Amino acid sequence: MAIYSFPPTQPLQPVGILYLACSDRAPYLAREAVSVWLRAAHPAREITVLAASELVTNAVRYADASRPGGESGDSGVDGENSRGLITLKLCQGSDYLRLGVTDPGSSCSQPSAIPLQAPSLEAERGRGLAIVQALSRGRWGSFRLPVTERRVVWCHLDLDPTPAQIEELFLTPA
Repeated sequence: MAIYSFPPTQPLQPVGILYLACSDRAPYLAREAVSVWLRAAHPAREITVLAASELVTNAVRYADASRPGGESGDSGVDGENSRGLITLKLCQGSDYLRLGVTDPGSSCSQPSAIPLQAPSLEAERGRGLAIVQALSRGRWGSFRLPVTERRVVWCHLDLDPTPAQIEELFLTPA
């Protein structure tokens, strides 16, 4: 199961960008933003909302606020100048959506390997990247930005998934 470094390059149309303080409210705000950007009728809305929630939750949970630039400070957001913030960016390619989450990074600045087995039913964590793996059909990865050492985790989601593809995502494995 490969985790890609840099996403393939292709002309992309920006859909939305949001700067979030590294807080427990960030996943909720990410879900709300993606819902607004894609509107209710978009066929990829639900899978994109779920992927954004998982990636932003990981950023909140694992970003190292003690790293230089890792303090989120007050909630004042001034874009790229706020290195401690989480950035959620959604763009559209010819047949996919690219979702990217940038955070202050961590000591390893790589997502952990996807577990080969499901966590126990009692486990409260450990499913986020496996969910992203499934939603993106394996088209995701991460890299560090030069100089700032910020981490970017990205995924590609089908722009127009069929009802059968969406149903397949939510089937319980046998």
